[in-house]
Amino acid sequence: MLKKSIIEKRKKSIVTLDPYSLKSYRYRDNVINEESIKKFDDRAFYISYVQTKDIISSTVDIEIGVSDEELHDAIEIKAYDELGLESDKDYSIFSFQSSRNDGEFRVFNVIAIDKAVLSEIFGELKEIKYIDYITAAPFLMKAIYTRNLLPLDKTDCFIYFHKDDAFVAIYKEGEYVFSKSIKYSLGYISDTFAKELGKRVDEKGFFSMLKKSGMQHENSAYQQQLMKIFGELFVYVNDVILYAKRAYRLDHIDQVYLGTEIGKIAGLEEFCINYINLPSKYLDFKISKNAGEMPIEPLHTIMIESAVAYSNSMDDTQNISIFKRPPPLKQRPSGKLLQVIAASFMLSIAYPAYQFVYESMFLQKDLKNLRLEHNELSKKSNSMRIAMSKVQKDKKEIEKKLSIKSKDLDFRTNLLKEIYHKKVNYPMKAKVLTDLFKKINSHHSKVVLTKESNNTMYITVRSSKDKYLTELMQDMALAKHYDVSTELIKKDDNASYYESSIKVGLNGQF
Repeated sequence: MLKKSIIEKRKKSIVTLDPYSLKSYRYRDNVINEESIKKFDDRAFYISYVQTKDIISSTVDIEIGVSDEELHDAIEIKAYDELGLESDKDYSIFSFQSSRNDGEFRVFNVIAIDKAVLSEIFGELKEIKYIDYITAAPFLMKAIYTRNLLPLDKTDCFIYFHKDDAFVAIYKEGEYVFSKSIKYSLGYISDTFAKELGKRVDEKGFFSMLKKSGMQHENSAYQQQLMKIFGELFVYVNDVILYAKRAYRLDHIDQVYLGTEIGKIAGLEEFCINYINLPSKYLDFKISKNAGEMPIEPLHTIMIESAVAYSNSMDDTQNISIFKRPPPLKQRPSGKLLQVIAASFMLSIAYPAYQFVYESMFLQKDLKNLRLEHNELSKKSNSMRIAMSKVQKDKKEIEKKLSIKSKDLDFRTNLLKEIYHKKVNYPMKAKVLTDLFKKINSHHSKVVLTKESNNTMYITVRSSKDKYLTELMQDMALAKHYDVSTELIKKDDNASYYESSIKVGLNGQF
């Protein structure tokens, strides 16, 4: 058996609030009664909801590697991006992990509502100082399973009709899967009925007609329009269910539960079965002793069960209330400050007596021991300080000698490089030039100009025919000791010879 909840232990009552219809009920001692919306009881637990149309909801994917410390920020950033939230607005955001995972990602259901919108929705409830729990209507269904009103081993679909909204929600094995606001609210159905009929129909009268006659009506024109509107409604709902089954990999739906703000509509379940082809029932739970005497909207019954479930778990995961009562005084900063002041006062009284006893009995003895220990440590410290000073002096002398030796080494290294350059590179370049000039002469060409830079020679060669220069380039290209390249062979417009600038890069030792 479940332990008694906080509400049951304290004999508190539960007050349900509907901010749209302004209806309210009080549940206490297993009895439900209507409650004034303008009366506030500080000891009661207040619970309410917002309609699905007033929230923004979706799922976001978060990489599995994101740590728990970073998870909240990661979800909030994704929510602003993927739910299209406006950065200049203040939102109440909550999330919880979906049972559906997607490879390397965790899937989270994210729900957001603009706090300004939330304040506007509850603007008529000014007399109610605090509301302990507020959530979106589809999430109230969780309590049905928590409180064992429905079995956990099923996949259920809930279709609920408010006067200003309607929604479809799906739960699998007692866990939320999907919800969507649909346009077919009771008000929309009433407006469409009047429009199709071509005559003004009072909304209150239409709702009374539905409660009295249900889906059957003696007026054939009325009957025809009801059949048409509700037929379109359930075709649309069926499409929503098919989408949810595909998107969330649901094999089947076991049961459909129908609920309305105005109570049971006769024939609605049968109509649903014919169009959706799923078992359908009216959403109705009797939880009070006077349930037969007190007609109550199903959502208020479910809110009562949600309040009890919350008081057992105190889980605020889906609680978007911005009207929570302050914590007990001892948990508030001011209360903690008072506790500190009181403790300080008690300590200030006790401290002089404690100090006298402690000083006379223990402190003098400890002080003597500490002084002896201090003298020994001072001697060791002085010895270490003298040794450290000597080490620092020796270090400076060594660094000075090392600096002199380093300068001497740099000088000798540079000197050796210069000697090597003169003894090795110069003769090598001379041999290269001798070899190149022989090849140039053998190909009926002559050297006009030579330059040398960074082990690369630039030789300007002139010949009477471009053929000789081409053959020269081919001959030089066969050499392994240098690279040869030329940009072009050109002919002087004012003379009969050809000229080319040859770039020769040394490959290695000649």
